[in-house]
Parts: sequence; C-alpha cells; structure tokens
Amino acid sequence: MSNNSFTILCSGNAPWLYPTDTVFGLLWYSKEDALEIPKRHPYTGEWGQVLSTLLLIREEYPIPNKLNLLWLSITENKFYEIETSIPVEKIENLWRKYENEEIFSHIVVGMAPFGKVACWLNGFKKSNCIFWETGQEIPYSRLSSFQPAKECFDNRNLFLNSDLRVRDNLQKNGLPDIGLFDNYMKQFNFRYMMLFEHWDKDKNEWKKYGEEDTMPEFNYIEEALYDGTHDKLHNEGLMNYHQAGKPKKLAVAWHIKKSEYTAYFWFEDEEIRAVFDRFYGAHPDTKTDFMIRIDAEKNKYELALYRYGLKEPQVISESAYQLLVFKNKFEYYRSANYNQPRGAWIW
Repeated sequence: MSNNSFTILCSGNAPWLYPTDTVFGLLWYSKEDALEIPKRHPYTGEWGQVLSTLLLIREEYPIPNKLNLLWLSITENKFYEIETSIPVEKIENLWRKYENEEIFSHIVVGMAPFGKVACWLNGFKKSNCIFWETGQEIPYSRLSSFQPAKECFDNRNLFLNSDLRVRDNLQKNGLPDIGLFDNYMKQFNFRYMMLFEHWDKDKNEWKKYGEEDTMPEFNYIEEALYDGTHDKLHNEGLMNYHQAGKPKKLAVAWHIKKSEYTAYFWFEDEEIRAVFDRFYGAHPDTKTDFMIRIDAEKNKYELALYRYGLKEPQVISESAYQLLVFKNKFEYYRSANYNQPRGAWIW
C-alpha cells in the first residue's frame, strides 16, 4: 500500500436464506469517484464471503471513506438505504499489519434482514469486520418511478421461486428473529486452549500425559465464525485473547510422531448461541478460555469454556457440534450426529 491506496476488489453479500438485490451500491473514495459493488441477482451465500466480483484484474484505489447503498430485502419485500462513513484508519491499520503477506483482496458489503449492514476486509486466509450498522427503510411508493428500483421489485417473485430453500423457509418459518444477526455479530473475548490429555473412562476424568508418554504436538487451528469472519493464518494469534464472534467451524491439526491428525467441528446455530449467551451473560468482555481437549487414541474430544473464578470448566454439550477426524488423510472418526455433506471439511 502506498499513498493511502491499496489493491482491492469489491463484493456484495447476503445470507443464504435471506437474499437481497441492490438498486445501487457505491464505495466513495472522493466526491467524484467511487467503486461500484458488483451486481448479483440476487445476493445469497455464505455470510461474509465474496459473492460477486466485477473486475478480473485488481487495481489500486484510495481507501473508500463512504458507503452509499440502496437495496431490496427480498424476503421482507422492503427497501433500505444507508449512507455512512467507512472507518478508513481501521482499514489502514489492518492493511499495514499484514501488508507484506497481501492477506486482503476484497471489501465485502453484507446486507442482512431488517436493514442491517456489515462490511468486511476479506482475504482467503483472514477477514475482519469493519463495521455493523442499520439502514433506514424506504417506502416503495417513493421509489416506484425509479426504474432500477422498479426492476428489483418486479423481480422479487422470480427470485423467490428460483430458490426453493428460501421460499420454503419463508413459508414455514417466516422472517428470522429481529435480533438474530445482531447476535451473530456480537463479539466475545476468548482464546483457544489446546489440551492433549488421556481420557480415563472408568473414572470419567482427564489425566495429564506422563513423562513416558509420546506427547502430541499441536500444528494449527483455523476458524470460521457466525459473524462472517475467518482466520487461517496459522500464526497462533487465535491462542491469545481476542474479540471474536461465536464459532461456526473449527479445524484443528496436530501430529503424534509421523501420524497427522485433523479434526473438523461444525457448531449448531441455536445451541452454540445459547452456550455463549448463558456463559458470558451481560459481560462479553470477560476473558475466557475456549478449551479443546483431545485424546485421539480413544476418540475422545471435549470442548469447554472456562473463566477465572469457576471451579470447573463449563463443558459444551456434544449435541452442539458435529465432528469429523482424519488421520493421515483418511477418515478416522465421526461423531454419531455427523450429517455434513461430502467434502464439507474443505473450506
């Protein structure tokens, strides 16, 4: 990055079951010039990830300082608008932190139900949420003579009927709870703590490795969170206390002598939300250890949350997640509730 410019692409985003369509989306970097958020009809996919890219060649632009966005929330049948400042200094600091590694490739603007808007600085190995705000509803009567808005409105039923998952979910469950995405974007203070121990089934307890035992060696951990961010840097940053959303997927790798292991955890939405909300309560800044206990030889895995003052860690129920383990690239263990599609561990 030089002269407050960076090489970047733009992308729009909306969650799988709540698609959106933009009338226009502009990231302004001067009073005259802006980057357009590329169109996608509609936006729908993994929350926080790149869904549309207009340019095939990345070019250098000044960091945008303002977002101007008008969009249709298809499941709600409502238009929303937002004009807000972009925290340039926050982007600059993140860009400089990883400048030599070229971590980030996109600015992603996400549109969630009820006018919620997120912005991420996104790359293959790492993404960070830049802001989370709320737009203002705009009655269609004020837009009906504006042809781009009219096209969005007229295409709504076509969008709904083209994705049966969206239509069926809307008919069966209606709109999500108004606070759902605020909960997804909520930040908590925690670090991951790896514990390789022996599981004593008879005594129902974990035991430390002895001097005569071959101690497993930790390789790395990767995460994808419900706030739309991810971290695959393998720089042990996740092992330090940091602000983050609730885990959606974790990948943990280790080895025992020449045997390589990788465990993949998928967290159930409602259950992991309830676990974090109960544990932290009104104090999301409480320093917490997210403990991952592993005895690969006995296929025993345990996740727990712990904070100073507790007598025992709070174990996370096995029903809150699914687990698949590979040993030397072959499947080694899967939890009884595992039902992920083939290849789900590739992320």
